[in-house]
Amino acid sequence: MSGDAPRAGSDEQRDSVQCREALERLSEFLDSEIEPGDGDRIREHLADCEPCLTEYDLEDHIKNLVRRSCCESAPSELHLRIRSRLEVLRGQLP
Repeated sequence: MSGDAPRAGSDEQRDSVQCREALERLSEFLDSEIEPGDGDRIREHLADCEPCLTEYDLEDHIKNLVRRSCCESAPSELHLRIRSRLEVLRGQLP
């Protein structure tokens, strides 16, 4: 049965959904723009998922570099364009 899609409710399917959600909501999580319960779930997932934690560390590092390097705030339109582009790129991940 190799190559078959994971069965509904399998650990593999639940993990992929958790990873997808964690990565899609990472910016909200980093910016503390997420509901406390959702933040707790993402925090728990990051504690157990090294690939997602690596992505979190990378995005956090980039945000800190930008914050230190910029003395002006980016226009809100730029923020929306960047977030939209990141969502498109994440959608292309396997």
